[in-house]
Amino acid sequence: MTTAHGAPPDHDHAVPRARRPGREPVTDETVARLRAPARTDPASGLPALAAALRGRAYGEPRPRPEEAVPFLEESAGIYRALVADGGTEHLAAAARALSSLALHHSRAHADGPALAARQEAADLARRAEADQPVEGFGQAAVLHADLAHGLAEAGRFDEAVDAARTVADRSLAVTEAGGSDLTWRLLDLTVLLRLADRTEEAVAVEHEALAWLREGRTEPARSPVPALRAAGAALWFADLGRTEQSHRLLADAARSCERLPARGDAGDFGFNEGLRSALFARSGVRDEQAAADAPDPLALGVDPGRRLQPVLGLDLHHWSFSLRASFEDGLVTLARAVEAITGTPEPTDRLPDEEGPSEQADGSLPLPEDRDLLATLGTLTRRLDLRRAVRGDHPSYYAHLTLPRLRRSVRIERRLHATGPAHDTRRLVRALTDLAMAQLVHGDHTEATGTLHEAHALAVRTENPAG
Repeated sequence: MTTAHGAPPDHDHAVPRARRPGREPVTDETVARLRAPARTDPASGLPALAAALRGRAYGEPRPRPEEAVPFLEESAGIYRALVADGGTEHLAAAARALSSLALHHSRAHADGPALAARQEAADLARRAEADQPVEGFGQAAVLHADLAHGLAEAGRFDEAVDAARTVADRSLAVTEAGGSDLTWRLLDLTVLLRLADRTEEAVAVEHEALAWLREGRTEPARSPVPALRAAGAALWFADLGRTEQSHRLLADAARSCERLPARGDAGDFGFNEGLRSALFARSGVRDEQAAADAPDPLALGVDPGRRLQPVLGLDLHHWSFSLRASFEDGLVTLARAVEAITGTPEPTDRLPDEEGPSEQADGSLPLPEDRDLLATLGTLTRRLDLRRAVRGDHPSYYAHLTLPRLRRSVRIERRLHATGPAHDTRRLVRALTDLAMAQLVHGDHTEATGTLHEAHALAVRTENPAG
């Protein structure tokens, strides 16, 4: 999902050259053909066999993760032998092979081997760049970013922070004006600091990221990313109880929107949507954690024995693969709970056709009259939207899927707010901010400006009712 904006490169290394356009896919026959030269001429035959084994893990037919692991383990074993004597020629390739092995271990839910492979991959990449320094971000930093999230997946949050800070420092040193990589690295760091219960440090890093954006050092002038980041930070700071900072950031986001053209460029859609999903997930952490201690139905989809942590989006960035099964099972449970309240099947994640009802119809669905039931529906709907965003469901169908869902949330919260505005304004502000961020991603800058101004006015009026 690489975009003109410069999407994070973290998973680029997982795609072997044999799978890139213009290259023949690696098959079982390819691997078999290379075994004889590997025995007769190991100097050239073994590296070729190792590369082919890695390529076969991505070949046709595409094996399941657990089926691909043996190919990658053999490839990694060959590369380990090739670099064991201190040689440097194959270090970078060895690091890529170990990284691919780690990814497939994660997808096969083998968390321990995945983390060990990530550590080994990062060490090999660091050795490679010590031998041949690079000018840009470099493979070592990419693999340390993977390691940081692997450590977080294992619950080793302080170690994850150390790895992520190393990555952010590298990005800070090499990101040119207008580059986007630092946007992601600092967001990674705030998420991991939050997981480590180091909230004040996370807030300090977020202020650093926002300062870079205000100075125009990490984004083009006409990019919606500064508005997205400010709105996302407003959500998070409100969640932390920092209302004054949250209000100021909502105002900053609205002003950033005003400087944008009425319609956005779709060229950077993937990057912007990945960023929105990550910001949405960060602000939704409390939704998931609070649900674990809540009575039914708010605890639906939560495994009390293992905290669910929506870190970042699956398609564009990192994901804790070992939690995906329970996370997705929870999606089904949440959808059924919403259906039980509305009396209407929850729309599926597909582009509506002429015969099926459009998800735009959400706006006309009846809402419950009971205030408590309405509040429960609003909470469950946001948790459902949160999980969908983190999974990255069909982002190309944005106008038919994501935006109608968020408009539905606003409609629910407006109705709830009308029954008790003093208590529920913060919920409506959050729903409006969620919607504005999606409008920014979709290029609806004028609509996003109006939505953010409404959210800001409501927030300020709530804290200063006399004004």
